[in-house]
Amino acid sequence: MKKLFTLVAAALMACGVYAQQEEKVWNFSEWEAKNYTATETIDGLTVVATSEKGITVDENSKTINDVKYTQRLKFNGSGNETARHICFDVAGPCKISIGVISGSSSATDRFLNVAAGTFDGVIGTMPADGKTAMEQTVEYTGAEPTKIYVYSGNSGVNIYYVKVTSDGSVGIDGVTVGEPVDEDAPVYNLSGQRVSKDTKGILIQNGKKYVNK
Repeated sequence: MKKLFTLVAAALMACGVYAQQEEKVWNFSEWEAKNYTATETIDGLTVVATSEKGITVDENSKTINDVKYTQRLKFNGSGNETARHICFDVAGPCKISIGVISGSSSATDRFLNVAAGTFDGVIGTMPADGKTAMEQTVEYTGAEPTKIYVYSGNSGVNIYYVKVTSDGSVGIDGVTVGEPVDEDAPVYNLSGQRVSKDTKGILIQNGKKYVNK
């Protein structure tokens, strides 16, 4: 066991794993102001709407975290799988931050759903205050790339921006790409766990690292 831990520690040091934070922001103040009545993708963010259940981007001024926004996206009602939601792809674990306010100043029970993988795979909710626009955050903790869905769970909710913050791609130095010579030797991942040789990612076999794509 001690030998295994030593091997894993050496592998981690040799790999030189590092994380670089990345941020993607969709600011609706920069979008065309109109009523979206069909599915449309803009800079990687997809607006899913129909002629009967449209999504609107229009003029409205709010300041959130000392930044002034001049337009909002209005969901105009609760979302479903075919209309009134937005979606985008993420590469892995990330924080999803959204500037949110209720579509009604007197409503106190409205909220956004944030789902991962499927429309119903809700990973968090964001309360929408009736009078103050504020940033709400939900974390996606899955290791795999997925699609994120955002929609109102209860009547009209307005948003001013969507921000996705991730650790970015992991840099790996000193990794040999290809298959190991001895295919019968035990295979381990970087956590020291024995895994199948078919496991995707960075593996260790015979004291050598390789990438199994």
